[in-house]
Amino acid sequence: MADRILKAPRSARTLLFWQAKAPEEVVERGFEWSDVLLSPAERARLAAGETLTPAHGIKASSYVLPQGIVASGSSNTATLALVTLTGGELGKVYSVTNRIETASGQQLERVVRLRIRAKG
Repeated sequence: MADRILKAPRSARTLLFWQAKAPEEVVERGFEWSDVLLSPAERARLAAGETLTPAHGIKASSYVLPQGIVASGSSNTATLALVTLTGGELGKVYSVTNRIETASGQQLERVVRLRIRAKG
């Protein structure tokens, strides 16, 4: 899971890369948004071993895809936004944007790079 799901960084400026894929591969990728969505009090409770859902979790998630990359599905929970991808041109690096809206109406986005490589 660690290679296909990235923790959404608190800073939108952080450069992120998903594990590379081949053009013909169908892969699931995503963002785990807990670090961004949890309040300091919620983070403390989580660190103490408590299981919790953020008060302002993900209400909606969408992915903005460049031409050549195709999504065959997507889903989300209160903290996780997933997308199933295929396509891409060998040797290219694409930028994919995940946009979420929280239960409190906050709009957030993170951009990740996806490299297309030969299947190996």
